[in-house]
Amino acid sequence: MKLYHCVGSRSVRVFWMLEELGLRYEIEVLPFDPAALTSADCIQLEGKGRVPVLVIDAVTMYESVPIVQYLLDHYADGRLEPPRGSDEYGVFLRWMTYGEETLMGPVSKIARNSYALPPAERSATLLNEGKRRFKHFARKLEDALEQHDYLYDDQFTAADIVVGYALYVANEGGALPEDYPKLRAYYERLAARPAFKKAVAG
Repeated sequence: MKLYHCVGSRSVRVFWMLEELGLRYEIEVLPFDPAALTSADCIQLEGKGRVPVLVIDAVTMYESVPIVQYLLDHYADGRLEPPRGSDEYGVFLRWMTYGEETLMGPVSKIARNSYALPPAERSATLLNEGKRRFKHFARKLEDALEQHDYLYDDQFTAADIVVGYALYVANEGGALPEDYPKLRAYYERLAARPAFKKAVAG
């Protein structure tokens, strides 16, 4: 299998997942630059020059959360998820969606307006709006972590990878709330994992 990856992008989730599962893979690291991406091989695979793209034999996958789910289905052997059919599996799926559909909107706004865009194009108004909305949504995480180390009880799962990437981007933009101690401790646990360190380093 081969992963097309940009440092800091959503492809971090897939890189992290591959490492946690101990899978063998090739990786092509691309610059986070639209011109470079549209000239790369992955444009022929994904169509718009976006990452991640994961190629496994005749299967080509894109969009980070479906790739994570595909790896669970085909390579995890029950690891990194609760038992399927259990009540906890429904909660797990909710967090998988929450990490992308709910958190990444404000997190992307934070990233663009704190470090991704050239300084002249950044907006303090949009940055503060992103931080405000992120803090509002992150409250649910703080509450969920009140009694547990991870989102599914005390067991690390793929949901922590999906949510953890959003927290990584928020942290890079200085947006992890100081007054959410459970969330900050959770992020520190995730950031200490060797697979996380390798994935974010690129």
